[in-house]
Amino acid sequence: MLKRFLKSILPEHVVKSLSLTKYKLKLRSKIMPGLPLRKKRSKIRFEIHLTEHCNLNCAGCNNFSCIAEHEFIDCAEFRRDMSRMGEIFNNECERIYLLGGEPLLHPQISTLVKTARESFTRGNIFVFTNGILLSKQPPEFWETCRDYRTDILISAYPVKIDTDTIKSLAEKYGVNVNWAWGQNEGQRNTFAVSQINLAGNSSVKLNYAMCGRANNCITLKHGRLFTCTFAPHVEHFNRRFHQNISITEEDSINIYDNVSADDILERLAKPIPACRYCMTDRPAKYFTWTTTKHDINEWL
Repeated sequence: MLKRFLKSILPEHVVKSLSLTKYKLKLRSKIMPGLPLRKKRSKIRFEIHLTEHCNLNCAGCNNFSCIAEHEFIDCAEFRRDMSRMGEIFNNECERIYLLGGEPLLHPQISTLVKTARESFTRGNIFVFTNGILLSKQPPEFWETCRDYRTDILISAYPVKIDTDTIKSLAEKYGVNVNWAWGQNEGQRNTFAVSQINLAGNSSVKLNYAMCGRANNCITLKHGRLFTCTFAPHVEHFNRRFHQNISITEEDSINIYDNVSADDILERLAKPIPACRYCMTDRPAKYFTWTTTKHDINEWL
């Protein structure tokens, strides 16, 4: 099923390359354990939830936003954490994603955009949205994105958004608006969910080696950095389904400890104990987009 799906959206040589890469990673993790599983990044890239909840409620959301309670990031905490990150990384990043949940649900989104850019004067900053609320944003939002050099990325879901108004506003205010992953409106209707192993007995090293989120979807949450999105947000899954997936201090980095940029980048390129709850060594579960039924099996 996975091969058929990939062949339908990717050139044949890319599909073969992905299969070969997967084989190499498995081989490396088994017979060459001394090699690093991820190359250490030269610059920090990370994402941060401005809201935990979302207005789209996708089934099997990998950030668990569809089952999260309504929660907005505190502006004072955001400023404190972003300021500390800017201090550690000399105000320079590769990229920062302000997302959720749905970031445009946050009533102080413009303030948060300003804070992010004031903390990181160099590097790319994006508001990552599903686009539903984008055409309804006030002038202040568009002016802030322009003045604080923040682009907008829209994730492609099979839902109707007012693209004509969005294009008009983007042109009027001089803000870059693009579709994520090179896709367009309505183009993406097949989604993948990374399955959870409730027993927590998967191979940490193999899962990390196979994971597309590890050291890519680095997440800042409540003053701690995580190498992926699963560990910081699985609390919503635990709460909703009365599970006890254990996330400890070993799964993240306290940015207020005496740590350097190099220390952080080194640690993010290594597995965390929570990797044992994932099953990335198996094909992801693909399904046609739909709204959640709040069924635990969407993630299993």
